[in-house]
Amino acid sequence: MPSAHVRGKMLRMTVARLGLCTTAVGLVAAACGADAVDVTPGPPDAAAEAMAQDAAPDVDGDARAARATIVAIETLAGKSACYQYSWKDRGRMPTGYVKGVALAFARAVCNRTRSDVLVVSRSKTGDDASDALSWFDSNFAALGMRNDVAGIEPLRHTYTLLLGLGMRESSGEHCTGRDASATNVSSDSAEAGAWQTSWDSRSASTELPMLFNLHKGSTRGCFLDTFAEGVTCSAADLKNWGTGADGLAFQQLEKKCPGFAAEYAAVMLRVQGGNMGHYGPLRTKAAEIRSECDALFQQVQVVVEQNLSVCAEL
Repeated sequence: MPSAHVRGKMLRMTVARLGLCTTAVGLVAAACGADAVDVTPGPPDAAAEAMAQDAAPDVDGDARAARATIVAIETLAGKSACYQYSWKDRGRMPTGYVKGVALAFARAVCNRTRSDVLVVSRSKTGDDASDALSWFDSNFAALGMRNDVAGIEPLRHTYTLLLGLGMRESSGEHCTGRDASATNVSSDSAEAGAWQTSWDSRSASTELPMLFNLHKGSTRGCFLDTFAEGVTCSAADLKNWGTGADGLAFQQLEKKCPGFAAEYAAVMLRVQGGNMGHYGPLRTKAAEIRSECDALFQQVQVVVEQNLSVCAEL
């Protein structure tokens, strides 16, 4: 594995090639011009370099490189054309929403062999009733986005549609509670979170309860602080409904761990995302697919693939 210094140089090269300019911690003036502040550690002298080669792995350097990459991803998202887009009937998304979904996608890129990510990454199934990539096939095709081969493209395109779905369901607000005009007040049926998913969806795939169990005892991959940027959560939103323990825990997790909500909804798009599925904006095709957002996720993919140390922090 390259040293932390070399990985920092690789990150600077990636940032420069993607045209990202920022003064954020960990990014460098070389990528952005003289006005940027470079706080990436400089190259060690020859003696220190020789000692480092013989020393134990640079854990601190790895962590710094990973954090710098996370900053790069968030900055890409916050400066993207995807973020600038005004969604139909919704307007601009919260800054934290586009950054948070970008980090959730980055985490998926890091875990492409995980079983739930494999479900999301499979090619379109031809099942319009259940699979959003099949149901939206003509919409994707019109944008030149193909999903007929399993792998990174269906994964990325699912997250692109996921981003649009969340804007329809909640305007990108991670802590949104159930629709007050609806009658779904049981712990199983009360919808919650940015994608307004309910616990009664869990039977659609064995991956869904597995994701719930993976996240309910951990804050890793939640990205709550990121998703919360630009969002105000009311007491009414934070209220959970019903009495069933798992249903209540699911509602809370959807709001308190939006990274989980994104991963769960990504699977749902592939198993309950069609014209007979869980989400109204997918059934009616009200959810928008934006090529600007696919372009953002392509950039995130490049950053992650060239800076794999970030995976330990996602």
